[in-house]
Amino acid sequence: MSEHPNAAVIRSAYEAMDKADMAAFAALLDDDITWYESTSGMEGVYRGRDQVMAFLGQVFQNAGMQMSVAIHDILANDEHAVILHESTLTFGDRSHTGQYVDVHHLRDGKITAHWHLAVDPKADAEFASEVFAS
Repeated sequence: MSEHPNAAVIRSAYEAMDKADMAAFAALLDDDITWYESTSGMEGVYRGRDQVMAFLGQVFQNAGMQMSVAIHDILANDEHAVILHESTLTFGDRSHTGQYVDVHHLRDGKITAHWHLAVDPKADAEFASEVFAS
């Protein structure tokens, strides 16, 4: 059984993120994407590819965050994709591993909306408070 095209888009996006290939990641975002971020310390709604990429650039480059992603599963249909993943966030000498569910809307092979949901938001908030307090 072959992978749904929207699952392939999401897989490519997370593989690009894991490799810090931001150009490849940006190419998968719709010009008018809406990104709903719920990660503690980074909450917000970012509109448009430029704003999303500026936000991610700030997090990865300016804050010095690194991320590794292990994909557990991707569920997709013609309009949506849901990825279950475990990610490790590293800021300097501090790391946090958590499980996440990200929901995406897609159209014409591009991500048009993104929601990030932590399985344990309290643990994420505790890590963020340590990182952003220093």
